[in-house]
Amino acid sequence: AEDLPSPRRLQKLEVPIMAQSTCRRLYGIDMGRALPPRRIRDDMMCAGYAEGLKDTCKVRKAKAPRGATAGTS
Repeated sequence: AEDLPSPRRLQKLEVPIMAQSTCRRLYGIDMGRALPPRRIRDDMMCAGYAEGLKDTCKVRKAKAPRGATAGTS
């Protein structure tokens, strides 16, 4: 994957709110040094697609560890 330049114009994207349990499961996956597991607190929320369809982040695509799955609850 290659990095894209930042847009000159502010953009927006509509994404669904993700269930807290799904968010915790996805962010709890250890993807190595570049993407260590994160703790999602009760005062946080996630929005987007577990499948990675669309997002607003400028990141490289990372592979999930063998045996890890993503889904909705």
